[in-house]
Amino acid sequence: MNIKPQNSLQFTLTKRLTMIVVLFWVIGTGLGASAIHHEMEEGADTALVETSRRTATLVLDYLVTHQVEGEILVMPEPAFDVADDDDSDSDRDDHESDRDGDHDGDENGDFMLYQLRNANGEVLLRSRNASDTPFEAALKPGFADTDNLRVYTSTTGDGDLFMQVAEPTGHRDEAFWETVLSQFSPLIFLIPVTILAIVYGVSRGLAPVRQVRDEIEARGEGNLRPIEQDDPIEEINTIVTAVNRLMSKLGSALNAERSFTANSAHELRTPIAVALAQTQRLVLELPKDHPAQKRAQQTEESLKRLSRLSEKLLQLARAEAGVGTIPTGENQKLGPTLALVIEDFERAGADHGAIIFDPASACDLIANMDHDAFAICVRNLIENGLKHGGGSGPVEITVIGSDTIRVANGGPAVSPKDFSELKKRFKRSNSKAGGSGLGLAIVETIMRNTKGELTLYSPRPDKADGFMAELRLHQS
Repeated sequence: MNIKPQNSLQFTLTKRLTMIVVLFWVIGTGLGASAIHHEMEEGADTALVETSRRTATLVLDYLVTHQVEGEILVMPEPAFDVADDDDSDSDRDDHESDRDGDHDGDENGDFMLYQLRNANGEVLLRSRNASDTPFEAALKPGFADTDNLRVYTSTTGDGDLFMQVAEPTGHRDEAFWETVLSQFSPLIFLIPVTILAIVYGVSRGLAPVRQVRDEIEARGEGNLRPIEQDDPIEEINTIVTAVNRLMSKLGSALNAERSFTANSAHELRTPIAVALAQTQRLVLELPKDHPAQKRAQQTEESLKRLSRLSEKLLQLARAEAGVGTIPTGENQKLGPTLALVIEDFERAGADHGAIIFDPASACDLIANMDHDAFAICVRNLIENGLKHGGGSGPVEITVIGSDTIRVANGGPAVSPKDFSELKKRFKRSNSKAGGSGLGLAIVETIMRNTKGELTLYSPRPDKADGFMAELRLHQS
C-alpha cells in the first residue's frame, strides 16, 4: 500500500493516528502493568501470611519433640506417595538426599523460606531451603523488606517466639515480568497490523477526497460543469458546493469575456474592411510621387494587421468556447480539409515552392475533431511557419500515420525554455516577423478541447536550426 511521505492528508492522518494509538497502547500497558504488579504483590503477601499461620503449629510441635540444645533444627519436607512403581525408588532417593542438607528453593520449585527465632534473634528452626543466618528483618510483627527478601513476621507460642516467612524478591520480579510479557507481547505484532489497518482505513476514507480532486483537476476553461457526488459526505459536500459556485461564477466571467471578444471582433470587421477598402482606393488614386502616398500605404498595412488581429480574436473566442469536439464522437476525415487550407494559402499569394506538401500522405488522416477547428489549427501553424521562416526555406507539412501532422520551417532556433511562453496569449518569439502572438495559443486551446496534443521542437529534428510544431490528434 502506497503512502507518499509528503505533506499529504493521507500521510498526515496515518502518522497522527498511529502515534495516538501507540501512545495510548503504551499508557494502557503501563497502567495494566502497574495493576498487575499491585495485585501480584497483594497475592504474594497473602501467601506469606497464610504460610505463617498454617506452618506455625507444625513448627512448634516439631520443635518441642526434636529440640536439641545448641542446634538449629531443619524442618523436614513431607514425603509424598508415588503412584508409579517405576519411579518410587528414585523419588525415595530424592527425599532422602533432601533430608541430608540444604537445597535451593529454585531447584524444586519451593520459594517459601521460614525461620523460627527466639526473642534474642537466634534461629531455632528453619526450612530446608533457608540458611542458618537469621533474616535481616527485625523481630516485629508485619512485613519488612531486605536486600533480596520480602519477610513477614508473626509471634507464636507464648509470644516469645517469632515465626518469619520470606520469599525472594527476585522470584516476585521474575513472575511479574513473565506475566507482563505474556500479556503484552502480542502488541509487538498488533502494532504493525494496526498501522496497516490505519493506512487501509485512511486510504479508503479519503477515496471521496481523491475523487473530488480528480474532478477538479479535470475542470478547465472548456469544462466548467458542476461536480457531482454519488454518495456525498457532509464535509466534502460543503467543499464541492463551494467549488461549483466558484466554477459557476468563473463560467459567467469567461462567457462575458468571450462574448465581448467575439462581439467586438465581429463588429470591428465591417468598419475595418470598409476603412481598408477606402485606403486601398486612396493608394490607387494618389499619384506615385505624391507626399501622402507613403502614409496611405502605411495606413493600409496597419489596417491589414488590425483585420488579421480581429480575425485571430474571433478564432480565440471560438476556441475558448469549446469549439472542436464532435458531439457524436465519430472520427472525421481531415485530409481534404488540410489540402483545402494549403490551396487557400497558394491562392492568397504564397509562392508555389513556399509550402511542401504531399496530398496523398493525408488520405488516412482522421480524428474526432471538427473540420473548422482543424482548419483553424493548421492555418495558424502554416502562417507562423511562413512568417518566421525568414525566407530560409519552405514550410514542410508532413502527415505521419492517421493522427499526426508536423509543420516545420527554417529560421533561427528558439530556446526550449520559451516553449511554454509561446503557447500563451500575445507571446511571440524574438524574431522580427510581425504577428499578434495568438496563433499558438489558439492551437493549444483547441487541442486541449479535443484531447489532442501540441508539441514544439526547436531546432527541427535532424536539423541545426528552424522550428517544428507537431499535432497529435485524438481519435475515438
